[in-house]
Amino acid sequence: MIPIALPSANFFILLTAGFFAGLLLLGWVLVLAVSRGARRAVRKYWKTSAVLCLVLLVPFSFYAWFQTMMWQLEREIERGEAARNVMLQQPTAVSGVEMPAGTRLKLQDEGKLDTYVEASFPQAVSMLGVEATWVRRYLDAEYEKETYALLGRHPRSVILRGAGVQTVQGWHCDATQDIKFDVMPDGAIKAFEECVLADGNRAAGLEIAPGAVLRGSDGTVYVDGSRDPDRWRVEVKGETAVQVFGLYLSRPSIYLDASREVLRVTDAELACRTPFGGVTYAAGTQFKTARRKASGEREPYPGILVFSPWDGQAAKRPGHEDVPEGQSVMQTLQGEVIDIVENEAAGVFRFDTFIVDGKEPERPARARCP
Repeated sequence: MIPIALPSANFFILLTAGFFAGLLLLGWVLVLAVSRGARRAVRKYWKTSAVLCLVLLVPFSFYAWFQTMMWQLEREIERGEAARNVMLQQPTAVSGVEMPAGTRLKLQDEGKLDTYVEASFPQAVSMLGVEATWVRRYLDAEYEKETYALLGRHPRSVILRGAGVQTVQGWHCDATQDIKFDVMPDGAIKAFEECVLADGNRAAGLEIAPGAVLRGSDGTVYVDGSRDPDRWRVEVKGETAVQVFGLYLSRPSIYLDASREVLRVTDAELACRTPFGGVTYAAGTQFKTARRKASGEREPYPGILVFSPWDGQAAKRPGHEDVPEGQSVMQTLQGEVIDIVENEAAGVFRFDTFIVDGKEPERPARARCP
C-alpha cells in the first residue's frame, strides 16, 4: 500500500473561496460594462474598489492556478494515452510474434512495443496455437533490487480471441470467447488455463454440451504434499443433465486425467429424483465423490459417492429413519451404504448468503431431468 497525503481542509476552503471570488469578479466586470453609474462609483471610491479587487484576486488567483494545473495534467494524460495507442504501419515482429500492418497496440510503456497489453489484428495471427484476432496480456515488472529502477516487463498470462471454433490442445474451444494461457517470461506456453467449449467434445464417453468451461490443471495438491493426476476440469453449464456413474447430474465439475477419464466429481446436484442402493434422493440433493484415506494411502478413484440432502428435503430409506439436511450418505459405486455422517465430516459445507436490498442472489437453474 502506498500512503497518499490528502489535502487539508484549508485547501478545500481556499479553493471554494477562490471559485466564489471569481464569480464576484465576473459579476463586477459585467456590472461595470453595462452601468455608467457603477463606473462613476468606482472612480469616486477608487481606493476602496482597488482594495476590494485585490481581496478577491488573491483567492481567485489560487483557484485559477489550480484549474490551470489540472488542465495541463489532463492534457499530459491524454497525450500519454495517445502515445500508448499505436498502429503498425508495416509488418513488425513484436515479442516474437509477426504482426501485420494495421495492427493496433495498446502499450504499457510509451514507445516500447514489447510492453503491449492489448492488440487487435486486421487478420488472424497465429499465437500459442490459436488463430487470434485479439489478444490481452498481463505483464509482470522486474525492478533493480537496490534502486527499484524498472528493468523490464514480461508477460505472465495471455488471453486470446479469434473466429469460430478452434482446436486447442485437443479440445474444440469457442474462439469468440476468452482462451487463456499462463506463459513463460519469453512468451512460450507455460500452461493452458481456460476456454469455453464448443460442440464436438467428448470425454470418458460423455458428450459435453457447448458452453461448458474447460480449465487446465497441474493436479490437485494435498496438505501432505501428494498430488492428484487431474489434468482437466470441466465445469458443465448446460441446461441438460449429464449422466455420470449412472446418475443424472446438474452443473457438475468433472475432473479428468490426461486420458480424459473421470477421476472425481464435485459441485453437482441431482437433476432428478433418484433411487440408488435402497435410498431415494430428491432432485436438488448435493452430490460429489470423495476418496478416503486408510493406512496412509487414499483409496482408488473415484472413491465413494457422497449424497447430501439439501433445502429441507430428506433422503428416504425404507426401514430406517430419513436422512435430513445436514447429514450426508456415503455409498459405493454399487450402492452399498457405508456410513451416514454430518456434512462437515464429509467435507460438505453450506455458506452464508448475503442479501442486498432485500433480494437473495439467484441460484443457477437446475439442469432438466431427462
